[in-house]
Amino acid sequence: MTMFQRKRIKEEIERRHELAEAGADGLLDKLKASKWTAAILSGAVVLAVVFLWVVA
Repeated sequence: MTMFQRKRIKEEIERRHELAEAGADGLLDKLKASKWTAAILSGAVVLAVVFLWVVA
């Protein structure tokens, strides 16, 4: 493998990482903007507590 090929592979990996980070940041921003996020998370916590209470 030549130095040029290694450089191209490294650049491609870095580009994919940047795209993945941008996608994750966009999803996080959408969740923050959603008015239902708090309700869904609260419901999940309540269900987890009830489940653990029933099992114990």
